Amino acid sequence: MRDRSVELPLLKGKPKEKYIPLSIIVGTVVILVLLLIASLAFTFKNTYKLHYSEKSYIDYKIYLTDENVYGKKYISKNDEIKKPVASLIDKIDTTMDYTFKSDEKIGLKYTYYVVAKVEVNDSQGETLFKKEDILVKKKTMEEAEADTFKVSEKASVDYSKYNQIANEFVSKYKLTANSKLTVSLVVDIEGKHTDFDNKLNDKEVVSFSIPLTEKTVGIEPNYNMSNNADAVLQYKAFILKNKTLLFIVLLFMAVDIMAIVYIVIWVVINRDAQTLYTRKLDRILKDYNRYISETIITERVEDMMVTRSLRIEVIKKFEDLLDIRDSLNKPILYHEERPNEEAVFYILTERIGYIYVMRRDDFLKKDDKKVKQTKKTNKK
Repeated sequence: MRDRSVELPLLKGKPKEKYIPLSIIVGTVVILVLLLIASLAFTFKNTYKLHYSEKSYIDYKIYLTDENVYGKKYISKNDEIKKPVASLIDKIDTTMDYTFKSDEKIGLKYTYYVVAKVEVNDSQGETLFKKEDILVKKKTMEEAEADTFKVSEKASVDYSKYNQIANEFVSKYKLTANSKLTVSLVVDIEGKHTDFDNKLNDKEVVSFSIPLTEKTVGIEPNYNMSNNADAVLQYKAFILKNKTLLFIVLLFMAVDIMAIVYIVIWVVINRDAQTLYTRKLDRILKDYNRYISETIITERVEDMMVTRSLRIEVIKKFEDLLDIRDSLNKPILYHEERPNEEAVFYILTERIGYIYVMRRDDFLKKDDKKVKQTKKTNKK
């Protein structure tokens, strides 16, 4: 049996088919280049700076138990009297404001509350006694995308109550100590920016303090903010900087991939009939070589059968011819009547000739068959 060498479909056929492997290679290189260009749209290990500022403001009114002493019901923040007599103070109404302002919009979540704290310290500043009261319960707010928020809370402070607590502790233990009341608006801030690997965490306190166990007292506001001018540095390993460039690159990549897929599909669909014919013939001869014997004859197989007065049975599938071989225990004879165009497999008995013909034209697509049939008709 003759030895056949099978050529790969991609390297066989029409001239333009021979450039298909090169087209796929070029397409792959183009994708790699586009990926390199896409990397320019990103920034890696970039130091990102976000600046935010904070402001606070405190206003208060000191209500008196006897308005006849100063000729008024309360003493305001801007009053000329800065240190009223402690025993005349009934309560203090205060308004504390806090404003957060960022250079960019970020996801913000913040919690705030107002607390009053009584402290008694010794001469070295060591705490001897401390008591806290929540004047305004915790409130949590969340902004999906904002660059600023403001908290404004009012609280009423019972000064006489906290002054009495401190006096009782100092008198009971006969201490020489410093006592004070601190009222604070506490704001816990959590910010998340898409360019940050880490969250922004900040805790600020707007407060004022007032002495306890003293004859006269003055209120001391604290407006110091930790980040009024400082910048917060955040690290980001991967930041998209140029969305337009990325979109263009992805668009070209999609077109390139579609082109490669189209070429591959085109190769599968448009393999020529000659290639398919040769591959199938070689597969049959290889897989069933022990059942097949090649013959050399000078006439057509059909004519030879007619000469021997045999009834001809045309078989449509090679597999059916195998079944007949198994049934009759006869060899399958093979002859390629037209090289690379028509192969004949047949079994001969005393009265019947079983024949299976495989033609190259059987592998033509429907459109190609129509064209070929038209050419034959025109020749006639």
